[in-house]
Amino acid sequence: MKGKRQSTVEPVFGTLTQFMGLRKINTLGLKQANKVMHLSAIAYNLKTCLPAGRST
Repeated sequence: MKGKRQSTVEPVFGTLTQFMGLRKINTLGLKQANKVMHLSAIAYNLKTCLPAGRST
């Protein structure tokens, strides 16, 4: 179970905290904190799906 978590969840949280600046969630309440995490997850997924250095 620990190996599964380390390969799927932990790298995402590491990327969010280290490179995307999500060290603190500056909102009040669980509902708003959940929104912040959802938006962060969307940003992470878009970053991983879109090709890097693509200019239009």
